[in-house]
Amino acid sequence: MLNTIGKTYAFPFGIESQVLFYNKSKLSEEDVTNYETITSKATFGATFKSMNAYATAPLFMSVGDTLFGEDGETVDGTNWGNEAGVSVLQWISDQNSNSGFVNLTAENAMSKFGDGSVAAIETGPWDLSAAQEAIGEENLGIAVYPTVTIGGNTVQQKAFLGVKLFAVNQAPAGSDTDRIAASYKLASMLTSAESQENQFTYEGRNIIPANKEVQESDTVQSNELAQAVIKMASSSDYTVVTPKLRQMTTFWTESAALLSDVYNGKIQSSDYLTKLQEFDADLAAAE
Repeated sequence: MLNTIGKTYAFPFGIESQVLFYNKSKLSEEDVTNYETITSKATFGATFKSMNAYATAPLFMSVGDTLFGEDGETVDGTNWGNEAGVSVLQWISDQNSNSGFVNLTAENAMSKFGDGSVAAIETGPWDLSAAQEAIGEENLGIAVYPTVTIGGNTVQQKAFLGVKLFAVNQAPAGSDTDRIAASYKLASMLTSAESQENQFTYEGRNIIPANKEVQESDTVQSNELAQAVIKMASSSDYTVVTPKLRQMTTFWTESAALLSDVYNGKIQSSDYLTKLQEFDADLAAAE
């Protein structure tokens, strides 16, 4: 159960993070620990012309900036308008001249992975079956995110971390305590250790269990995807919890536009700081 100050809010049943998928015929396990090595020995693909903020925005947290503060709940706590933030925008722009970087679209990412145009991509458990089909299960390697050099500093690239939950809405039950109790019992059953193990092993679902005991099972311990996601989720060095504030609606839209415009050359480098400061202010003022 997810508890805060002694109150039950929801029942977790899975954890979710993007990881690195790579072609083992082109890159080794050691190669994929570093972005510059990946792009010097082979190719890395991502959607930059039409930016996926979910995938790319955590670069700012990788260099020490925050999104809605350290706790992810402070509306005026985003601080991308600084030297570190500027270095992220410069890095994004620089990928235009990186011969090892390939811009993808949401529609062609897996086909480009399959035909060898790209040797590594960052995606999540939802794409496991497609990736195995694209390059063959025997060629698919899965790893945590690599380190990357931004602004002259080598940092661990981060991803957003999500938790899959069952929540109980008590409002429809009114004062019917039996109905409320039954709902909690159902949520507890659906998120039990047995249920989480089934969710993980059932073909095609690939939901990584949140339950620590299930994570220690032989089935999970021997699974490359599960181990990569669990390691990503294990530390703030690798992931930042996706904020749940309603202002995230503004964040997704504005960050995607800003990052795309930088990659597409619509914003001059001399304006990077100003644009980031405006972005911070927009999030702080968002309703």
